[in-house]
Amino acid sequence: MTLPSLLDQYNLTLDDVRWYLAKILADSLMANRDDPEEITRRIWSGSLEAELYNMEESYLARLQEEYDRGITDEQAIREQLEQARLLKLRRRR
Repeated sequence: MTLPSLLDQYNLTLDDVRWYLAKILADSLMANRDDPEEITRRIWSGSLEAELYNMEESYLARLQEEYDRGITDEQAIREQLEQARLLKLRRRR
């Protein structure tokens, strides 16, 4: 199993993966909306910037590594890609 072949199966591009990860990040920020100081800290400290830097390439490389090391299985990866595919379908162009 390779991630590029799975991305093809799910008809996903790097941009779609970026959108999926952006949604996860937005949900994380919204979970802290009652704690604006925590959001400010994430921005100020650079941790938010670090999360955003090459997030889709880093995510895919990490998934592939976890699969290769037996930490995750193909089904778990497929579930994430299916979530990304569903977000892609709802995304406004």
